[in-house]
Amino acid sequence: MINYPTYRYAVEDAHQRLARFVRLDNPDAYVFDNFHSHEYNEVLVFIKGGGTHNINFKDHPITDCSIHLLAAKDLHWLERSKDSYGFAIVYKDQFLEKLQFMNPDINYREEFDHSRILNLEEASRENFTHIFQELLSNQRDAVYMLNLIAAFLTKIATAFTDSNKEQKINDPVIFKLIHLIDHHYKEHLPLANYASQLHIAPSTLQKRIRKASGKSLHHLQQERLMKEAKRLLVTSGQSIAEITYELGFKEPAHFSNWFRKQMGIAPSEYQG
Repeated sequence: MINYPTYRYAVEDAHQRLARFVRLDNPDAYVFDNFHSHEYNEVLVFIKGGGTHNINFKDHPITDCSIHLLAAKDLHWLERSKDSYGFAIVYKDQFLEKLQFMNPDINYREEFDHSRILNLEEASRENFTHIFQELLSNQRDAVYMLNLIAAFLTKIATAFTDSNKEQKINDPVIFKLIHLIDHHYKEHLPLANYASQLHIAPSTLQKRIRKASGKSLHHLQQERLMKEAKRLLVTSGQSIAEITYELGFKEPAHFSNWFRKQMGIAPSEYQG
């Protein structure tokens, strides 16, 4: 039923760690990925932003001083700028259970089982700056770090209880559709073709796409095509002409006009 990759705990994490801290400003961490999910919850903190984070088919700009709560099994695609930096925290369900036991008045499960973006306002930034610095400065002290992570999650749970939450996508047809788009986005297939492959009426598929993402099939295809265009421009070393034909455009001018309309800059400028 699920056709996208699901990242699982590393062996060491699965058997030992309740929570793990990872810096994001390592150049090797800058990768163009694809839609995927995690079997675990994750918190991403961007002290310096840049780029886009797509969660459940909705794009969110990555802003300075933002906290991205990513719930297990939710689809996401992170495209962060090279100069963005911050850290990530991966934690087990058992860790939340321990926090729940110690703080019975806080509903940790309710606060962390939905993905959401917390863009910190000026006052909130001041409140979180100290704990950000403590987390970044004490990575070698495992015991203290675990307590810092517990304090950080508790701070989030008590400070942002009214924040908007992402709608979970549980429609297996949409998961399969995303998988098909990944394989055929360069072909610009019509809705009827996808509906046939999914054994569903075109009108029904259109409604389910709208319900899950608020977008049309064409929009999802264009988003996937743009993600590939950006990946090729940054990582492939290919010329604009080579990328043009690989993506199914008839000529470089057509590709350049399409890219500029979507991104506001020419492909050559994005390529750097």
